[in-house]
Amino acid sequence: MMVSMGAVQEDTPVVTIVHDCQVVDIAEELLDDHDLTVDYILTPTRTIKTNCKRPKPQGIIWHKVSYEMLGKIPILKSLRYRERQTGKDVTLQDEHSDLANANTPAALNEKAMAENTRPQAATGSAQIGQHYVESDSLSPRLEGSGMITTVYVGNISPSVRVSELKCALREFHATPLRLNWQGAQHRAFLDYKDKATAESAVSSLKGLSLGGNTLRVELAKNQRNKGQVEINSQK
Repeated sequence: MMVSMGAVQEDTPVVTIVHDCQVVDIAEELLDDHDLTVDYILTPTRTIKTNCKRPKPQGIIWHKVSYEMLGKIPILKSLRYRERQTGKDVTLQDEHSDLANANTPAALNEKAMAENTRPQAATGSAQIGQHYVESDSLSPRLEGSGMITTVYVGNISPSVRVSELKCALREFHATPLRLNWQGAQHRAFLDYKDKATAESAVSSLKGLSLGGNTLRVELAKNQRNKGQVEINSQK
């Protein structure tokens, strides 16, 4: 992770401190490409220079990262999003299995049928001044539903565009039924079909950083029956 964050480079020395009895030789076949070897070992009695020529990892090996790890280590979400924006392959361990299953003849046929039956105008949107509202016309109507739960997203950098937020929402499987973008106020509101889905989105987006700012993501303080939210409740 430190390589991906730019905190260390290939020539940055790696030092460890252990007891003399912990110094052992490890067979090469026991090492994997994600293992980091050390340059110096400090013990109570000596300093050992390893002279190890094994290449160090060049960053996060995404195909060894699982969705579970992504959830438990929030910084991974921001690093993955950043590297994906630069064009790097950030396919996760779980996604490799999903892709393999998705390439079966049955899955490909189902995907083709879905694309052929998808309406041309699947998404309706409107923009007024600095506010932008987008809703999925294929989703149940928001009006009249008492189940809609709204998520507040704050501390949005002035340099971030709504398209970047939408991309991140898709990346972390947190796409809402409706997105209310209020860029001038550095915030947005996301409507989800129920509280469980909203809470899952909050968990997925926790620790996400866009435009240099770590987003503040939480359930909106004032929920209303029709999925509306009193925007003045968020300061």
